Amino acid sequence: MPKLSFSGHETFHCKTHWLKKGYDFVKNGGNFNNPDAVVNLGVGKNMVTSIYY
Repeated sequence: MPKLSFSGHETFHCKTHWLKKGYDFVKNGGNFNNPDAVVNLGVGKNMVTSIYY
C-alpha cells in the first residue's frame, strides 16, 4: 500500500501565532488580497493564502 502524503504549495502546519496574526490583520482592516499582506503578516505569499483559508 502506498504511503499517503500531503503536498502542494499551500500545505503548511498551522502555527499558533499565524492565527493571532491573521486575526489582528483582519481586525485592523487588512486585506489578504493586497500585495502588502506578505509584508504586514511577515510570512510568504503561499502562507498568506493558508492563513486566509
